[in-house]
Amino acid sequence: MKLQKIKIDGMLAAGILLAGMAAGCGNSKNKEDQEAYRQIGINNLEQGKYDDAVDAFQKALDQSLATIGAEELDICYYKAQAQYMAGDTKGALETYTALIDYDKKNADAYYLRGSLYLLEGEDKKALADYASAVENDDANYDLYIQAYSDLTDAGFSDEAKQYLEDAVQVSGKDAQDYAMRGKAYALLGEYDKAAEQLDKAVELKSDDAILYRAQVYEAAGDSDKAQSLYEEYVKTNEDNPAALGSLGSMLLEAGKYEDALNYIQTALASEDVEDEQNLRRNEILAYEYKGDFASAKEKMASYVEDYPEDETAAREYQFLQTR
Repeated sequence: MKLQKIKIDGMLAAGILLAGMAAGCGNSKNKEDQEAYRQIGINNLEQGKYDDAVDAFQKALDQSLATIGAEELDICYYKAQAQYMAGDTKGALETYTALIDYDKKNADAYYLRGSLYLLEGEDKKALADYASAVENDDANYDLYIQAYSDLTDAGFSDEAKQYLEDAVQVSGKDAQDYAMRGKAYALLGEYDKAAEQLDKAVELKSDDAILYRAQVYEAAGDSDKAQSLYEEYVKTNEDNPAALGSLGSMLLEAGKYEDALNYIQTALASEDVEDEQNLRRNEILAYEYKGDFASAKEKMASYVEDYPEDETAAREYQFLQTR
């Protein structure tokens, strides 16, 4: 999901939005210019030039002449992301509101606006938007689980739990349905129900279910079965840092330090690393356990610089300096 709006003041009605971001029926030169500005905006966004990205996305929208299409909506989401990253949360909220005014059933826009409201401490608005998001896309397991995660992090444990309880009620009998219901049950801590759903999903050839089943085995303390499934999963999903990190951690505990180090470093090299701090600590431990104190010391020096609040690591660094 991405973000944003058009350069128009205030809460936009659908008609005003149409006028501001009208698109689609222009000549080929307009469309070429629009795509060029869009790509410039994406490049600036990736380089951290957020104000420049906003300007480029606006110029892309300015090429629109007649009707709104998928390209214009896509650019608006990108623009919103750039606005938020540039510190213009108000602008991002207005953009999401514009998208909602244009399409009252836009679940993504409700979810993204709710996420910003949550970050801004506007809890009632956030909860209302999350509810609207799932109301308009009530079979989207990812949406339920993301809402659960966001609200849990924000301290709304009761409200968060309700999203999981709603998720397991979603009907469907394909592999992904069973896999996602299993994941939701696992997050609820109902491991028997999770296993039942996930085993069915595995039978239906769901790769995701193999990963979730491994996590359930791990939570239940069955490290052997968990490790076996993690290994099966990463054979065809080598770009999943969470699975690689979990397998590396289990191999570390099993005393297979070289293999653990390989999986941990592969996870760290991934683009979407979520738990980098823990992975880096495990990398250091793997070096220590295999007796490579020089590498452990080098990695720890970088670690304590990036995570100065980790007092245990700081003390361990002092020890490594004597080796």
